[in-house]
Amino acid sequence: ITKHVKEIGAYLDEQLKQLKSEFGCIAAHRGKGLIQGLELAEDVPVGEISAKALEQGLLLITAGGNVLRFVPPLVIEKEHVDEMIQKLKAVLPK
Repeated sequence: ITKHVKEIGAYLDEQLKQLKSEFGCIAAHRGKGLIQGLELAEDVPVGEISAKALEQGLLLITAGGNVLRFVPPLVIEKEHVDEMIQKLKAVLPK
């Protein structure tokens, strides 16, 4: 399972970096393995983003006032990461 976590964690990292480059509302991306986060700009209501994501079927954890945390199960696959990214794109302000 360690090999799987490293592989999917690297893929998640890559996808979140790409997302950050597409959305100006993302101030920073950090984390390691499957535990990662996106820091949103101060004027972006992280609670609203989390609520909109939940409406899309994506459960996100917030941290502090402006961070979305990703803590997926160890059995997550690349297609799940892709689905998550699509749902995030639908709820993040451009």
